[in-house]
Amino acid sequence: MPTVLRWAEFAAGLPYHAALVPVRGSRRDRPEPHSHADFHELVFVTAGTGAQRVGEVELPLRAGDVVLVRPHDRHEFSSTDGMRFVNIAFPSERWRAFADLAGLAGPVDWDRRELPLSARAELDGPVAAEFGRVLGAYPGVPRVLDLVGLWTAVVPLLERADGTAVDPRPGWLVSACAAMSREENLREGLPRLLAMAAVSSGHLARSMRRHYGCTPVAFVAGRRLEHAALLLATTTEGIGRIAQRCGFSGQSYFGRLFQERYGMAPRRYREVTRRAVVPMDTQDIK
Repeated sequence: MPTVLRWAEFAAGLPYHAALVPVRGSRRDRPEPHSHADFHELVFVTAGTGAQRVGEVELPLRAGDVVLVRPHDRHEFSSTDGMRFVNIAFPSERWRAFADLAGLAGPVDWDRRELPLSARAELDGPVAAEFGRVLGAYPGVPRVLDLVGLWTAVVPLLERADGTAVDPRPGWLVSACAAMSREENLREGLPRLLAMAAVSSGHLARSMRRHYGCTPVAFVAGRRLEHAALLLATTTEGIGRIAQRCGFSGQSYFGRLFQERYGMAPRRYREVTRRAVVPMDTQDIK
């Protein structure tokens, strides 16, 4: 059974994780089969050829390929003659919030595809430069702004590869979901989402399932937990106070949900984020 990786286990408190990954023929020298509990990855192959195995399907890779890996993809990489790729991982909730704010349909629809979406980029072009910039920024003070720059460059490339750049989501739904990133709206929760959507509860539920693949309750809970994780990592406020700020009715209830999402208690998450280590290969992209 493959390993399931959680964001808090290796990059808690960081906006993203970046590494230059070599893949060689020996099994012990390449990443083990795994899936992700709560984060996406962007992969950019910088040299060589190889393959990504997703479930029972093997997808060939060569220099210049860009691949979006979803949390549920059970995958591993292999190469007979050597391959190298940049891997940029980021929390799924943050990726989806970016899609809401930018009015993008792709990130939602791409998660529903049978296989990961891939595209081609020039090795000396602007997309490659963005991967290099984000990788280079990682050893210092990685910023969400760096990540947004990469997404802005990569999304149009993936949209062209997918052939559907038109957003089928209704504007009222996109606006309401994007507004739920604000703390004052999180505190009010589902009633506030329903008020901003200005539709019936049934219509909101059907639209959320169709366009986001979840219920309104699950959507609000996810945004609340993401904001709580950010506050735990960046403030010294008490856990009970953070639970209140995010709209949870009680600290014990908040703790149970947080444990389910991040695989550890809020207090433990705070401890881990305060001593987060930044491991990476610092080779230049060539």
